[in-house]
Amino acid sequence: MDDVRAPPGTSPGTARQGPAGQQPANQGPPQQAPAQELMERYVDGDGDAFEQLFHQVAPKLYSYLLRLTRDRERAEDLVQVTFAKVHRARDSYLRGAPVIPWVLAIARRSFYDERRRAKARQEDLTFDGVVPEPKPQPDQVPNDVAESLERALARLPDNYREAIELTKFTGLSVAETAQVLGTTETAVKLRVHRGYNQLRSELERFRRGSP
Repeated sequence: MDDVRAPPGTSPGTARQGPAGQQPANQGPPQQAPAQELMERYVDGDGDAFEQLFHQVAPKLYSYLLRLTRDRERAEDLVQVTFAKVHRARDSYLRGAPVIPWVLAIARRSFYDERRRAKARQEDLTFDGVVPEPKPQPDQVPNDVAESLERALARLPDNYREAIELTKFTGLSVAETAQVLGTTETAVKLRVHRGYNQLRSELERFRRGSP
């Protein structure tokens, strides 16, 4: 048998790769299954699908809850509460429907349920159920753009703020936002429009140095 040697500067493996030394196509990392597919598999009893779904959905869910609560620990707790409710409500999931809006709607209800319970306790708490922080003095104004935006958003009515945050920060479509908020697409567009108008007014006040 002839002694087949690799050409200089190549490895033996390269010499056996076929005509013109073509490399096998790089397959790359495996593609993530869509959330809808994972949810349907989970509904059908696939426990591994739930773990994959959690890792895919949890970051966006946490980000949304953090904006609602303004508190990392509460947001983390509500992520767990939300997924527990997702587990219990899995049979009510409409196959093929977007998963993120469905999960965020559950999270939103959980947040407001918690807030109502906090109010019912009649403790000296802030509106969202945490110990009040010192109120800013009248001469305190935001000192950078990010802080100004957060302060301005916090002054918006809840329905305006949520519509803006879901469409612009969470990245949902108008239709998905309407599903989360339990309203119509027209109402979402109106809330975003009015919210932006009020947001501009608040930012202008900060620009002038008004608290």
